[in-house]
Amino acid sequence: MENNPFKEIEPEASCPPNLKNELVAEIDLIRNALQVVEIYTYDIFPAFTTFLSGLVPERDNQP
Repeated sequence: MENNPFKEIEPEASCPPNLKNELVAEIDLIRNALQVVEIYTYDIFPAFTTFLSGLVPERDNQP
């Protein structure tokens, strides 16, 4: 039977403090970037639909 490679992983291995700080900083950067994108995409759709509704000529409901 083959050896399971996952059993060779050291469970009590710890992450170096500088690597942990860099990882947390990257996660914060991604979260902040996604918040900026969310804010601008939330506000852009109503403005875009208002812009498009001004381009489309209004139709009269007459036959």
